[in-house]
Amino acid sequence: MKPFELSKDELFETFRSGEDGLNQDEVQTRAEQFGKNVIEQKAKKNYYKEYFKQYIQFFPILLEIAGVLAFIANYYQPNEGNDVLGYAIFGAVFINASFTFWQDFKADKAMEALLKLIPTNVKVKRDGNVAEVDASDIVVGDIVLLEEGDKVAADAILLEANELYINTSSLNGESKPTKRSLQNNGAKREIDAKNMVFAGTSVVNGSGIAIVVATGMATEFGKIATLTSNIEKGLTPLEREIVSMTKILTILALIAGVVFFFLGYFSGKGFLISAIFALSLIVANVPEGLLPTITLSLSIASQKMAKKNALIKNLASVQTLGSVTTICTDKTGTLTKNEMTLKEIYLCSGEKVQISGGGYDLVGEFKIENGSSNSKEHLKNLLQAGWFNSRASIENGKNVGDPTELSLVAAAKKYKLNYEFEKLKENPFSSERKMMSTYGRVDAKEVLFVKGASEAVFAKCSFYQDSDAIKKFDEDAKERFTKELLEFENKAYRVLAIAVNDKDAEESLTLLGLVAIMDIARPEVKEALEKCYSAGIRTIMITGDNANTAAAIGKQIGLRFDDVLSGDEVAKLSDDELQKLLGEKTFIFARMASNQKLRIADLLQKNDEVVAMTGDGVNDAPSLKKADIGIAMGSGTDVAKEAGDMILLDDNFNSIVSAIEEGRTVYYNIKKFVTYILSSNVPEIVPYVLSFFLKIPNPLSVIQILSIDLGSDMLPGLALGSEKPEKNIMKRAPVSKKEKILDLEVFKRGYLFLGVIEASAAMFAFITFLLSHGWHYGVVELNDPHFHAQAMTMTLLGAITCQLANLWSMRSWDFNIWTLEWNSNKGLIFSTFAVLAWIWMLLNVEGVQKVFNTAHIELGDMWILLPFPILLLVSNESYKYFKNKI
Repeated sequence: MKPFELSKDELFETFRSGEDGLNQDEVQTRAEQFGKNVIEQKAKKNYYKEYFKQYIQFFPILLEIAGVLAFIANYYQPNEGNDVLGYAIFGAVFINASFTFWQDFKADKAMEALLKLIPTNVKVKRDGNVAEVDASDIVVGDIVLLEEGDKVAADAILLEANELYINTSSLNGESKPTKRSLQNNGAKREIDAKNMVFAGTSVVNGSGIAIVVATGMATEFGKIATLTSNIEKGLTPLEREIVSMTKILTILALIAGVVFFFLGYFSGKGFLISAIFALSLIVANVPEGLLPTITLSLSIASQKMAKKNALIKNLASVQTLGSVTTICTDKTGTLTKNEMTLKEIYLCSGEKVQISGGGYDLVGEFKIENGSSNSKEHLKNLLQAGWFNSRASIENGKNVGDPTELSLVAAAKKYKLNYEFEKLKENPFSSERKMMSTYGRVDAKEVLFVKGASEAVFAKCSFYQDSDAIKKFDEDAKERFTKELLEFENKAYRVLAIAVNDKDAEESLTLLGLVAIMDIARPEVKEALEKCYSAGIRTIMITGDNANTAAAIGKQIGLRFDDVLSGDEVAKLSDDELQKLLGEKTFIFARMASNQKLRIADLLQKNDEVVAMTGDGVNDAPSLKKADIGIAMGSGTDVAKEAGDMILLDDNFNSIVSAIEEGRTVYYNIKKFVTYILSSNVPEIVPYVLSFFLKIPNPLSVIQILSIDLGSDMLPGLALGSEKPEKNIMKRAPVSKKEKILDLEVFKRGYLFLGVIEASAAMFAFITFLLSHGWHYGVVELNDPHFHAQAMTMTLLGAITCQLANLWSMRSWDFNIWTLEWNSNKGLIFSTFAVLAWIWMLLNVEGVQKVFNTAHIELGDMWILLPFPILLLVSNESYKYFKNKI
C-alpha cells in the first residue's frame, strides 16, 4: 500500500513515529541517513573553471592559434610587427572572455537572489514538545503543525485537519485553494491524494497536523526538480553558428596559407620565406575583432530587451528568439490581464445589467435592461451578497485576494455600497462543494450568503427572488436560468450563482441571480498576434480553462486555431498521432496539466519547430528547460525563473513578440557587421600577397592591419550591431535553423564584391601615390622611410575610407539608405566621427604616426581616395535595388 492509503496507526508503525513525534537521537540518525531537507540545485559553479572555459570555445581557439602563429612568424622574421599582432590578438581574446564571463556571472548572481524555495522555520512536535526548527532539519517521521500562512516544508500525510485549505498553484498550476481532509478520496497518485500536503505549497486557511513522509529530492517538488535537471539543453542557433563560422574561417585561412606557400615556394622564394609568408597570411585571414563585436552586440540587445520587460539570462539566447516558429503561451495573465471583471449580471427577476469599466477600477456605470421599480434594490442585494461573502479587499489602491472575488468587491464599490456586515462564520470554497458561504449580521438580521458554481448552487436552491416576490425554484425556473447561464458561458464568461438564506444552512437557498465575470484580454494582444502571423509564427494557447472559455477568448483576441483539444484527449493520443496533428493543425489546448506541456514542446521540436514556451509554476520548469526558449513569468515561481532562458517581467504576451523582433534584428545585424568586417579582410590580404609576388614596396604593415581590425572596424561594427529593426523584419519568415550567418550571400558580398572594391581602392591609392611622386615599378626598397610611410598611409586610408562608405551602406541588408532615417542610429553617427578623428590622428599626431608607421599627406594627394568610396556606395545600393526587383 502507498503511504497515503495507510491508517493513522499504520503510518506511525511504518515511519516509526507517534503522537509525541520523534526523539532527538532518532532525528539525528535519520538526518544522517536521508540528508538535509533541501532541493538540490545544480552544483555550485567553479567560477575559475567557468572563466577558463571562455578561452576554449571554438572561435577563441582559432584566435589563440593565430596569435601563436604570429609569434612564430616574428621569431623567424623579426621587426615586421608580428609580435605586436600576437599580443593584440591575445588581448582581444582576453577582453572577450572577461566580458562574456562577467555577463554570465551577473545573471547567476541575480538568480541566486531570486531563489527562495522553502520556508526558514517550521513548527514540529518532538519528544512531546512543540518547537520551531530550520526547515532543512525536517526528517521523515517528524510531526509538523500547520497554520494559516505557513509554507509547507515537506510532503506529509494529515493526522488532523480543521477546515484546511492549501494553495498548490506552485506545484500543479491550480489557482484555487483545495481543501484537505483525512481521506485520500480514492487517489492513485500522491499528488491527487486529498490527505496529503506538499513541499512548496502554502496554507491559506485552517490548521492541521501531519506526519512527514518525504523530504528533499524525494518530495513531489524534488521529483520535478530532478526531471528538470535531467533535461539536456542543446546549443543555441548562435552557438552552433559560431562553431560553423569558426570552421569555415579556419578552412579558408588554411587553404589560403597552403596555396600561397606552394606558390611562393615554386616561384623560387625558398621554404623558410614561403612558410613565414603562409603563416602571416593565415593570421591576416582571421578577423580578430569579430568575436568581441558579436558579444558586445548581444549585450546591447539584451539591455534593450530588459527595457522592454524581457530579461535575458544567456546572451546567446537573444539570437534564438529570431528563429522562433511557434509560441506556446498560457492564457491567464499573458494573453489576458489576470484582472477578473464583473461585466454582466442576470437578476432572477428577469433584468439584465451591463457594467462598464475594466479590471479593479472603481469607476463604472450600471445599465439595467427592462428594469422594474424593485430592480435597483434587487441589484443592491446581489452585490452585497457577493461582497460580504468574500475575503478580498480593495483599499487605497491595494488589491488583496482572489481575482474572482476582487471583481465582486470592485462591482459593489462601483455601485457605492458600504461594507456594513459583521461576519460570524465562514465556510470556505472547496472543490468538492464548489461553493463558499459566509454567515453574518446585516441590519440586525442574520443572513447566509452563498456563491459558487451554478450547478452546485442550483442544487441547493428551493426559491428565487422574482420582481415582486420570492417564488419556488421549480424545473421551469431552473430551465430559464440554465439558458441564461449557457448564454454567458458561450461568451467566455466565468459564471457564479449568488444565493441567500435567513438561517445558517447551505440548503433551501433563495437564488438572487447570476454574475458573469471575464478575465479581460490585454488590448495590445490582438495586434501582437497579427505581428506573429505576418512573421510566420504560430501561437498555441495552453490553458487550464475549459474548452468553451478557451475557444471564446481565442476568438476574441484573434487567435487562429483549427480545433480545441482537452488534456484528456491529448492523453489518449500516441506520440506519433499527436506529432502528426501538431504538424497539420493549430490547436488550443484546454484543461491541460503542466506535465503535458513538456510533451507538446518535445513533439513540436521533433517537427523541426523552434519553440518558445511560457510558464510560471514549479511544474512548468521541465517544459521551460526543454523549449528552445523557456519564458518564465516575472510573477511566477523562482524554480520556473531558474529553468527559463528569459524572464518576462510584466507577464505580457506583447513583450514576447517585442523580444522576438529584437532577436530577429540581432540576427540580421550580426549578418551585416560580419559582412562589414570580412570585407575589410580583403584590402588587408591583397596588398600583402601582391607585395610578395610583385616587385613593389610593402603596401601595408602588420600594425596597420591591426589598426583596421581592432581600431577603425570595431566601433562601426558595434554601431551596425545596434541598428534598429528593418521595416519588414516582422514580415519575413522566421530565421531557419539551417540558415547560416556566414552563408554564400555574406561570403559573396563581403569577400568577392565589397572586399574587392576596397582592395582595389587600397592598391590604387598606394600605386598612384608612388607613381605621382617619381617611383618606378621594380623598385622594392624605398630609400626614404618617410616617403614609404606616406605610401602605406594611402593604402590604409584607401581601406578605411571605403569602410566608412560600407558602414553607411550596410545599415540595411535589403533597403536603400535613402529610405532610412539618417539620424536614427546615434552610435553610427558617433563612430563615423570617431573614425574621421582617427584618420586625422594618423595624419597629424606624431605619437600615433610613430606607433602605426603613418605620415602626413598633403591635401592635394587626397583626391586619389575619392572615387572608390563613391563607387562602393553606388555599387552596393544598386545591388540591393536590383536584388529586390528580382
